[in-house]
Amino acid sequence: MRQILVPLDGSALAELALPHARMLARLLGAPLQLLRVVDDAEIERANVMMYQLASVYAAGEAIVAEQEYLRESLAAQQAAAQEYVAARVAELTADGATVTAVVRVGRPAETIATEAGHDHDVIIVMATHGLGGLRRWALGSVADRVVHLADAPVLLVRADAAPAPTELGLLLVPLDGSALARQALPLATTLAQAAGARILLLRSVSIAVDSAMVPPPMMRVGFAMPDVSALQQQQALAELDEEARSLTAAGLDVSTAAPLGEPGDVIVDEATQRGASLIVMATHGRGGLRRWALGSVADKVLHATATPLLVVRVRE
Repeated sequence: MRQILVPLDGSALAELALPHARMLARLLGAPLQLLRVVDDAEIERANVMMYQLASVYAAGEAIVAEQEYLRESLAAQQAAAQEYVAARVAELTADGATVTAVVRVGRPAETIATEAGHDHDVIIVMATHGLGGLRRWALGSVADRVVHLADAPVLLVRADAAPAPTELGLLLVPLDGSALARQALPLATTLAQAAGARILLLRSVSIAVDSAMVPPPMMRVGFAMPDVSALQQQQALAELDEEARSLTAAGLDVSTAAPLGEPGDVIVDEATQRGASLIVMATHGRGGLRRWALGSVADKVLHATATPLLVVRVRE
C-alpha cells in the first residue's frame, strides 16, 4: 500500500479518523498523508456575483476592493490550514508515525479524489462528517461524493463509532454471488494477512414471493408457496464455502454465514453480534451500480452500524 490519505477539515470530529488511519498504516507499512482542503466555493460564488453586478453597474473601486478582500481571505485560510496540518504532523511524528501533509484549494470531495489518484494503492480514511456537523458533512455530502468519485478504497468512520481497535479481529465481507461484490476480497485478504485477522464471508438470503407466479384461484383458496428458504440458504452457503476454500488454502481463518433477511439489516446485525472490527464491502453487487450503490445497501449499513465500513469501488 502506497499511502493512507486522511482528509481533515480542522475539526475534532474529522480527526476521529486518525486512530483508524494509524492502525492501517502500521498494519500495511504505509505512510500517512494528511489533506486539508480549503473550500473555494464561497470565493467562486462571490466572484460570479461581482461579475454579474459589474455587467449591470459600473464596477468602480468597490468591486476591486471586494476582490482584494476575497484574495486576502483565501490567503488567510490557506495560512491557517498550513499551521493546522503542521501541528498535526508534529503530534503524529512525535508519536512515531511517518506522516506528511498537504493543503489544497478546491472543492473538498473532488480534491480528495484527485489527491488519492486512480489506483487501489491508496486508502482514504475519513469521518462521515466534520466541521459543519452531521447534517453538513454526512454521507450524502462530502463522504458520499468521495466514494462515488474516488477509485481508491474509502474507510468511513462514523462520529459515534467505537474507538479504533489496537488490532483487527474479524473482517466481515458481504457478498451477493456476483463477481463485482467479490472485488472487496483482495483488500480484505491483504488486511487479514497483515493483522492475523479472521474473515467472515456473509451472504443474506431474502425471500420475495411474486404474486404473479401464483394462479388467482390458488390465491383465493389460500394456496401457500413452498418454503424455499432452506434451499436458498444451502445454495448460498455452498457458494460461500467454495469461495472460502481458496482463502483457507492461503492460510486464512475463514467462516461463512447465510442468514435470512434483507442485505443491509443482515450485515448490521451480524457485524454487531459477532463483534466485527471492520466491514469490507464493494459499492455494488448483483444489481449493478445503480441498484447497489452507496445510497442503498452500503448507505444503510453506514447509517445503522457503529462498525467502521471500508468501501471498495468496483471496476466493471
